[in-house]
Amino acid sequence: MNYDRVLQISDAVVRPGGPGTAIVLNELTLSVLRGETAVLVGSSGTGKTTILRTAAGLLTPDQGSVSRCERTGYMPQHPLTSFDPRWTIVRSVAEPARLAGAGRDEAVEQAVATLQTVKLSDAEWHRRPSSLSGGQLRRAAIARALVMHPDLILADEPTAGLDPEAALQLVDLFKTVSKSNESGVLWVTHDLGVAAAVSDRIMILEDGTIAESTTMQRLVSDPQSESGREMLNAWLPLDRSAARNRLAE
Repeated sequence: MNYDRVLQISDAVVRPGGPGTAIVLNELTLSVLRGETAVLVGSSGTGKTTILRTAAGLLTPDQGSVSRCERTGYMPQHPLTSFDPRWTIVRSVAEPARLAGAGRDEAVEQAVATLQTVKLSDAEWHRRPSSLSGGQLRRAAIARALVMHPDLILADEPTAGLDPEAALQLVDLFKTVSKSNESGVLWVTHDLGVAAAVSDRIMILEDGTIAESTTMQRLVSDPQSESGREMLNAWLPLDRSAARNRLAE
């Protein structure tokens, strides 16, 4: 695939329930560039998680194609259920490196370095998932996704359930570490506030396809899709010029 593109989905038709079931993604086409954070925004049930699962290779399109870089990190929507409850955090974070062929000591070294990057303490490394707070679990999930220095990161609602302060801290942390790795990111959310904070480009999902691909500033100034207008009206019950000025700060 093109070096500058870490993900390309082309004309994908996906029925998550199998043949004969409802189409969720309808001739969907999207791409993510190296070093870019592309945010996919849509209301509940529009297929956001289906797109991430398709991008990760967990779902196979009935039609169309998916091409992605080999090194891909995946952050699921519910991190607690994605960690083995019997394992310490450091062991879970080391596991992708071990599966990629690193020896035990090397995998642990990589895990520790990544956990330090996301600002988890050594006391927290040796705890089990159920004893961590929501924010700590999200940081651990970022570490596990980043431990192999992926070219592509797939992030499913990574700030869901966090209070605003914790969410902002997580967004700032994620932006710092992903940019330092030059990773391409496909971030899924229903929250335009999060999209405004993290995105280089925003894609509006409507009826299983991309209705609009733009920047947040352009979306506020001149939304081109009905879904984009509806989301803005729900998120910004204020003067549009004030919103543009706020985004330009």
